[in-house]
Amino acid sequence: MNDTKKMTEASILAALFIISTIVAIGSGFGYALYLDFIVPILFCIIHLKCDLKYSVLCGVSSLCIIGLVIGNIGTVIWASQSVVLGIMCGTLISKETTIMDDLVCGSILGVLLMVFVDVYASKLIGYSFMNEFQGYSKLFPYKEYVDVIYYLFIALFPFGTMFSIYYLSLMLARKLNILKGNGKKKMQIIKNFKTCSRFICCSKNIFYGCVIYIVIMEVLNIFKIEINSVYIKTIFISVKYLCLYFVIRDGYIALQNYALLRHKKIFFIRILSLITLIFLIYEFKLCTIGIIVLNIILDLKLNTRNMYISMIDNYLSTL
Repeated sequence: MNDTKKMTEASILAALFIISTIVAIGSGFGYALYLDFIVPILFCIIHLKCDLKYSVLCGVSSLCIIGLVIGNIGTVIWASQSVVLGIMCGTLISKETTIMDDLVCGSILGVLLMVFVDVYASKLIGYSFMNEFQGYSKLFPYKEYVDVIYYLFIALFPFGTMFSIYYLSLMLARKLNILKGNGKKKMQIIKNFKTCSRFICCSKNIFYGCVIYIVIMEVLNIFKIEINSVYIKTIFISVKYLCLYFVIRDGYIALQNYALLRHKKIFFIRILSLITLIFLIYEFKLCTIGIIVLNIILDLKLNTRNMYISMIDNYLSTL
């Protein structure tokens, strides 16, 4: 009976998606905000309401019908990217993970999805943004800076999109009263962000996974091992930038908390922030190594990450 109800709800939502997509694409509105934000949020809601099986079935059947009606392969590829992103967000929200773990995994998967779509778009329409950019970048005198901007864009665009969809989906799901279990817990953390922000962190597995990835990429760089494929190189370097961001962000917050616990004065936090900022600007690699090493010491000494996760759980249980 429960499965029949979920299938019926998924079918109704699929019909809504098909009609709204055809109208949005036909009016031109679909290429503005609809495909990038509304579609992922809709499928995240479908996942939270009807579970993974029916959300996937809903997505596949809807995309097939839209492709047959519209007859535009490029639009279907774009829509499929949004559908996958929405289902992915719903899956992460439902899992027993921290919010930061969700953002790390979602951002990395978003980079993979972005490259995957570019590959298929190049085969179907004969144009690849990534290949074209690599060709144009050779015309600029400071190619290394152009490359940094390019890889940062590829890394930050999925991260920003993922964060927006994640947050907006949680808000909408709360309004619709369909959150349960882990989703409800994550919504509580966001509602009480001011209190919990100092203790929101990655789990040990994700943090050290990012650290190991950064080390591997640095070893490849030291031995000057080149990657010829534009797509593989884009994935590897963009994911490295994402890992660097999350490691530095997570590591600095852990050091800040320790300094506040040890000295109990805001003055020390401001000094630490200033020193960290200066080192990040002038000695980025040295600062990153220092943050990682100090975090490993704190984890071994105080088990900080598990302690922060437990503190948030205990706080939420009192609400």
